[in-house]
Amino acid sequence: MIYSKISRLILLTKLPVSVARNACSVLILNLIIIYFKLKKKKIIFFYHPRKLLTFIHQFYIEDLLEDMSENYSVIYGHEVNINIGKKYFYIKQVYLKFILNIDLFISNNICDIFPPGSKKIYIHHNVYDDPWVPRNKEKVMCQRLLNYNFIFLSSKMQIKMVNEMFRRYDIGKFPNLTEIGYLRIDYLLRKYSEKLKIKKNSIVIATTQFEGFPEFTISNHLKDIIFELLKETSYNVILRPHPSNRAHIKIHELIEVFKHNTRFQCDFSENYVDTYAKSQILITDMSGTAYTFAFLTLCPVIFFLPKDDAIKKNNYDKLNFFLNRKKIGSIVCDVKLISQEINKILLKIKQYKESIQILSREIKYYGKAKKKFKEELDLIN
Repeated sequence: MIYSKISRLILLTKLPVSVARNACSVLILNLIIIYFKLKKKKIIFFYHPRKLLTFIHQFYIEDLLEDMSENYSVIYGHEVNINIGKKYFYIKQVYLKFILNIDLFISNNICDIFPPGSKKIYIHHNVYDDPWVPRNKEKVMCQRLLNYNFIFLSSKMQIKMVNEMFRRYDIGKFPNLTEIGYLRIDYLLRKYSEKLKIKKNSIVIATTQFEGFPEFTISNHLKDIIFELLKETSYNVILRPHPSNRAHIKIHELIEVFKHNTRFQCDFSENYVDTYAKSQILITDMSGTAYTFAFLTLCPVIFFLPKDDAIKKNNYDKLNFFLNRKKIGSIVCDVKLISQEINKILLKIKQYKESIQILSREIKYYGKAKKKFKEELDLIN
């Protein structure tokens, strides 16, 4: 009620709608912060800077922060043009500099503008040491990350990779790199345990962002792969595109091609736990979800990469993401060999399960990330 009244009042000043809406959010947020400061609460502001990626993180981030109310007040900011929830405020990133007295600013996509005086935490959203961006964009990304005070990472291997990434560009002083485990999978493990009786009658194809790594993308082979799977196996086929590619013409062309086949579906859901629960195998190019799927389901992955030389060319051959691919599945470079590889994999399901379990144990706070996260926040404050 108060929010709508202030909105109308600001609109009467004849400001552009976007400016008025953001000004309203700034005013309301600062009033809320004053209220909680009077109650001696620390303020956590979690911000979603990317519209298309907001909802794939919302569910486990809310779960992560829901029990923080004893010492903290939690507020969320976003740029999505719809009402998300009670604690969520629409605010463009450029207006964050007008939000005062935030204690902890947290995001899991990189921001460039922040509330003044806040301690800034970036949580990386993948479990393994896969590349974050292509090499030609890495230096700029590192410079953006320097605005943060802390980077929370899933494991020692990620810390090693990020440390090397900064030093590659002669950046000697960079944010504190903190190992906390993998927050998303802690949430998913609880939800997945409720779905263990679901029949695994599907194969899911999960792609990395099409334009992000053009030398690695599976996008140009998707139609042939789907045809092969539908023809040579009895599995249902689920295509799960990267959230940034949901509106891509290639995806909608594929939906049109296979719309009459009842064994094909395209999964646009924000939470993939249901899709993964009914999938026996995941096929991907180099998406970080490969290891998430393997650790969550203990099922194998097929990495499809026609040009394997791109790994060495980009100096990725020392990364565990690529070195350990055969420990969680297999590598295929020809569409026609995929169905044969599936048959081989199915004979070794138990071996893959054991190998995947061994790898997951290398993540120190696996299954304990939520507890570790809270401990680290208390230390920072």
